[in-house]
Amino acid sequence: MNNPIASFPLSLKQCRVITEIMKKGTEKDASVSLNLSQSSVSRALSQAEQALQMSVFTRGWSGAEPTAKGEVVISSCNSLLQAIADTERHLQENTTALLKLRAYVEWRHLVTIETVVRVGSASLAAQTLGMTQPAVSKTLKEIENMVQQPLFSRARHGLIPNTAAKQLASLWLRISPIAQSLQQTLQSLPNELTGRLSVGMLSFSCQDIVPIAFAAIFKKHSGIRLQAMQGPYHMLANALRQGEIDCFLGLMRKGPIHPELIELPLLDIQYALIARADHPVHDYAKTLNDLTNERWIVARHGTPIRDYFESLFYSIDNKPPIQALEMLTFASSEELVIHSDAIALLFYDDWNIKQLNPRLKQIPICLPNPECTLGITLHREHQSTLIQMFIEELQLSINNKLTSKKNSPA
Repeated sequence: MNNPIASFPLSLKQCRVITEIMKKGTEKDASVSLNLSQSSVSRALSQAEQALQMSVFTRGWSGAEPTAKGEVVISSCNSLLQAIADTERHLQENTTALLKLRAYVEWRHLVTIETVVRVGSASLAAQTLGMTQPAVSKTLKEIENMVQQPLFSRARHGLIPNTAAKQLASLWLRISPIAQSLQQTLQSLPNELTGRLSVGMLSFSCQDIVPIAFAAIFKKHSGIRLQAMQGPYHMLANALRQGEIDCFLGLMRKGPIHPELIELPLLDIQYALIARADHPVHDYAKTLNDLTNERWIVARHGTPIRDYFESLFYSIDNKPPIQALEMLTFASSEELVIHSDAIALLFYDDWNIKQLNPRLKQIPICLPNPECTLGITLHREHQSTLIQMFIEELQLSINNKLTSKKNSPA
């Protein structure tokens, strides 16, 4: 008895499930796409992970996200399914009927047809594979229904393969080594730091130091999957609590935060009023009262910077402007200031304010208590080597900025 698929860790159904979860992001959406029940999809993924003794996906910000080893599995699955799709496309040229090879073919179909092509008869194939002849005939009938064309012509001494059978046999010979080597490929991966580091960024923050930290980590540990995404505080805090992200950065809160979360200060910064470099406001504005009728660009409601913005107007017994333009990113706010008459309330560290875009200029009005702190928010109980490494790279980036400022000519 010879069972060549016994060493294959994944079935083709499991490959289809894995690739579809990757494409759709959730098991629910994958089940709809595959026309399977969600329980069937979940079971197929669980069985695949048990066979591989690893997690293919982890829960992420946008749904299911592959682990470092999961990337290798997905790549193999994609190669297998692409080869099947290519063969189906060639077979489709011979018929107008809709083929179902990609959706339903399994390893037993391909190994059976390749064996029949090779030995020349169903009975010899049955002996070779340790199957009964009726089981071989039934399997050939199943795949013939998938490709909607005859596979063999009967001869006096056996079966003569038609073009479709030869193409399917060739498909088996191409993809079976890929499936067979998957486990060995996973085991031979370099023993280096791997995993996912998913970082959230609050609006108006961390645009310069996060890419530097990411670049340093990627250079040292190419097996780490790095992600950065932006969102409001409540979304990032909830994602952190649920394990969808590992941390997030932004202005530290002055009020209480969720008991599961902690904040670590990184950099002292200050609020600043910014306008276009040739804006008339630089000539006439001496106090906050001179700015009450200006157009404003600020962060959204519920952010520390928006709270500070409104407190400025309350401090001079004035209502905050209702028509303030809300922007989500630091870069877009600066760009909008350059191309408009609006004034922006932003925040900068000493280095960044000195490196301000020459088309922008700080309005020289003293703000009350402008100091604030850029920090990183972590889960109190779920911290890792990757997160600690990220914090160290952030601190190194900040120290390099401060050193550069200190050593720069006055």
